[in-house]
Amino acid sequence: MNDPASSARPVATAIRYLSTIVGCACLLLAAICIAIACQVFIQTGVFAQSYAMVGLIGTALGCLTLTLAPVWK
Repeated sequence: MNDPASSARPVATAIRYLSTIVGCACLLLAAICIAIACQVFIQTGVFAQSYAMVGLIGTALGCLTLTLAPVWK
């Protein structure tokens, strides 16, 4: 007999790897946005709030996905 749980295992593994990749991509996006916000602030003295907010949201999402990645079993 085929066990229904055995067919779900590759899906959970794929979700775990995909969430790790997405988490790393979010953190990379956050680092780029924060670097741009810092560069704009240094060059103009004006705080680039939109880049900083995208950086903070990207950091939160990246940390969340990397935290939840091991949960998929």
